[in-house]
Amino acid sequence: MMDKIHSSKSQRQWIAISAISAFFVCAYFGLRALPDAQCGFLHYKEVVNESGQIEFCATNHAGFLDLSRLSYPVKMELAAESSLLVGPDQDVALQLDTSGGMPIAPHELAVTHTKKMHVMLVDPSLEDYHHVHPQADGLNGLYRFRFSPRKAGSYAVYTEVVPLRSRRQVIATGALQVAGVPEVARFSSSTSSLTDGLRFVLSGLPERLRTGRDYRFDLQVDGANGNDIILEKIMGARGHMVAFDAERRGFAHMHPVASVLGEKQTSDDDSSDLSFLFNVPNPGWYRLFAQVQVGGREVFGRFDLEVE
Repeated sequence: MMDKIHSSKSQRQWIAISAISAFFVCAYFGLRALPDAQCGFLHYKEVVNESGQIEFCATNHAGFLDLSRLSYPVKMELAAESSLLVGPDQDVALQLDTSGGMPIAPHELAVTHTKKMHVMLVDPSLEDYHHVHPQADGLNGLYRFRFSPRKAGSYAVYTEVVPLRSRRQVIATGALQVAGVPEVARFSSSTSSLTDGLRFVLSGLPERLRTGRDYRFDLQVDGANGNDIILEKIMGARGHMVAFDAERRGFAHMHPVASVLGEKQTSDDDSSDLSFLFNVPNPGWYRLFAQVQVGGREVFGRFDLEVE
């Protein structure tokens, strides 16, 4: 009698274990099949770009990355050939290593948005923003780029790469000091700007923005007189956006929704209307920069948003 009871109990246990195992297996493959906007969880998409290079699905920081709370297993050292001055175009060396001190060579990096490395620099006033792509100088983790600062002070530097081994984006942070007295950041709520003959307008945002909420907004780019323009592809998309908080604790790196979520987009789509996703965890002021290319020329629009 006792043997039958034990046998029945064992059978029920095995049935429960099998059911739980089946649930997790189904959940795993179900999650892999879901659209993955940020390409960071269980699922990777590989595409061939216009240059014939294999790319991993583009990163898209719709959510703001507070780097004062995050740590990545990489470290970066920056050095200029001489003291950086406002104005001149100068050479900067970037050494990228793992946290254990091993150099990260270019062949160990994946291509994302047509480049293996994306470096963003912004000054203390959040007036002067640069997006550059360093070139490797050998295989010892050394990279170089040209930099022409327009403001004084300590530039915050954020480097994005995706190691092939992990296929996960990692971010290294650093600073570059430019001689002179830095300016203080000043903010005034704005959803439009006129820069270098182009008019940038944000729409679709509510009057009051809240932390922790997902917002989808539209970016319209026209000529200064409202005339239609053609946005050329830059880094594989018609436009890019970044957002910095007032303290420069981190950033959000946003790409058009169509290029990230797989919405229908034809190869000849040159629309000047773009949509982006935005979400921030902390209240305060944020400065957004929209980057587009028209006639082979890169132009940056600027906006200020306050989040409650």
